[in-house]
Amino acid sequence: MNKVRNFSALLLTFTMVLAACSNSTSTEQNKSTAAKVESKKSEWAESVGLYKTETADELYEKAKKEGKVTVYSTSGRINDVEKTFEKKYPGIEVETFDLKSNVIMDKMIREQDAGVFNADLILTKEVGGGIEEELVKKGRVFKYLPSDIAEKIFEPWRSKSIAFVPYLEFRTLFYNTEQNKTPPVTNWWDLTTPEWKNRVLMVDPLQSPAQMDMFVAFVANSDDMAKAYKEKFGKDIVLNGTKNAGYEFLQQFYKNVILVKSSTDGQDAVGKASPNKPAPVFIGVSGDIRKMAQNNLKADIVWDLKPKLSVVDEGMLFVANKAPHPNAAKLLMRWMAGEADGKGEGTVPFNEIGSWMTRSDLPTKNTKKINEINVWQYDSEKFYPIYQDVVNFWIKNQ
Repeated sequence: MNKVRNFSALLLTFTMVLAACSNSTSTEQNKSTAAKVESKKSEWAESVGLYKTETADELYEKAKKEGKVTVYSTSGRINDVEKTFEKKYPGIEVETFDLKSNVIMDKMIREQDAGVFNADLILTKEVGGGIEEELVKKGRVFKYLPSDIAEKIFEPWRSKSIAFVPYLEFRTLFYNTEQNKTPPVTNWWDLTTPEWKNRVLMVDPLQSPAQMDMFVAFVANSDDMAKAYKEKFGKDIVLNGTKNAGYEFLQQFYKNVILVKSSTDGQDAVGKASPNKPAPVFIGVSGDIRKMAQNNLKADIVWDLKPKLSVVDEGMLFVANKAPHPNAAKLLMRWMAGEADGKGEGTVPFNEIGSWMTRSDLPTKNTKKINEINVWQYDSEKFYPIYQDVVNFWIKNQ
């Protein structure tokens, strides 16, 4: 396999991110703006009932008059939600747009700045903290979580999340279970050693905001990375021209990486590894474990990694500012949350192996429960100021 250098994809992805952030002020000014947003509720959001709890029947009567709900979504599973919702609530059409997270952020900024308000609901992942800084703190999207559903949500997602988070995934490390009875690595720093040269596979992070966020997490939690280094090598880390242990890890880690064209290539390389040579490992999304099992690939997640397994990659559900169909949006959000009793079919597409629901009353299909996953929580205030620097650092090391 040869390393893939897709600079056109790089420019497409990150030009959008930079464009979305080009009007940003300093970090201190952003914090000031955030404080003002938190202290004053949006008059529009209050007028359409985003701060109160209504029953599904009440919302349905209002939503039928609207007749439609438009969703921008990073997940193709929204199409399965559409089918069950339209069956449950006839007379309301669901229009979906399947878009990447950075595209959603860019699209929302450009549309709303032009006075165009098309979207009702947004289902997205973070983009280096840009969703919080550029959309939430600037009043472009709002959290909607009625009390009868909120009481069923695990913390910290109930009260500390910027959005309703119906489910979460994470980037993670897969290994071949046929060659290895136990995981071949237990520490991220293992992957910087000579034995892993050209045996660490991943899709180019410049094409994946979620993968880049994982690298940003290493930098943002550099103290944890320094401790993990000492556990691995028995001595304090010495930096080789880098700012901290997170950057140092990326610099050394990159020397062993092979970039693959698709996640399927990585899955196959790990799960079908030849018995005649050491199997590689693959960094992919946790949901890949479901696909690998379906294809009878011999692989599993390395569940115990120091200092942390990964950083959470949350599916975040927002109501868009000035949504043209706010009641239909609230009704669809309740459906995706499983309704008050947790029995609504809107959760089904997301309640899968490799995906964790944040509802405490829904059984997981995973071997580990949501509170047993050793991950960093997402911290937009830490990630946002350093995101582009990490991107530039990765490019520099190519």
